[in-house]
Amino acid sequence: MPRIRAANIAAHKEATRRDLLEAAGALFRALGYQDTGLSDIASYAGIGRTTIYEYFSDKEDVLATLVEEAMPGVISGMLADLPEEVGAGPRLAELLVRGTAFVSTDEALGAELMRQLPVLSPATQRRIRAAHAPLEHEIVALCRQGMEEGVFRRLDPEETGRLVFAVMTAASQSLIRDRDAKQRMHEAADTLVAFVFRGIAAT
Repeated sequence: MPRIRAANIAAHKEATRRDLLEAAGALFRALGYQDTGLSDIASYAGIGRTTIYEYFSDKEDVLATLVEEAMPGVISGMLADLPEEVGAGPRLAELLVRGTAFVSTDEALGAELMRQLPVLSPATQRRIRAAHAPLEHEIVALCRQGMEEGVFRRLDPEETGRLVFAVMTAASQSLIRDRDAKQRMHEAADTLVAFVFRGIAAT
């Protein structure tokens, strides 16, 4: 019988699950999603290979769970300290820059996620999109605020926000395919902001 590493079985299972997610995150960053197997994750976490199936159905489930648990903190970091004293325009521009910077960092899971997103199953893609929903909602809110302030064109704020989020995602996917992503991040972010603002600016 496996040694219980916590005060009770429930705590032990949660600790094991956490170890597996931490192992997966480290390996996905180091080796890439495609070159990491469930057996690699189990070995890195120090558990038996078959034990991982007690926690996750397959590798996509591991990735989606990792994103679901990581994104609240990531999004909170993106939204932290956005300048309150300025209007919606500068806040939206800064948020687009931060989103681009996140996926251009080698240490960020976001870059590997963006690489794999097109080949993941529809169900996994839905889970990942849902995990990003708070960021999309914030972009929608800033678009609505900008329209109320008169700095953005009067459009459907929900549709506009979703399109801006989609453009940011597309720009991020394009950037991570570039070997010089870190060096090009600022150029890509400036292009993204200019492109978005030419479309929605009131003047």
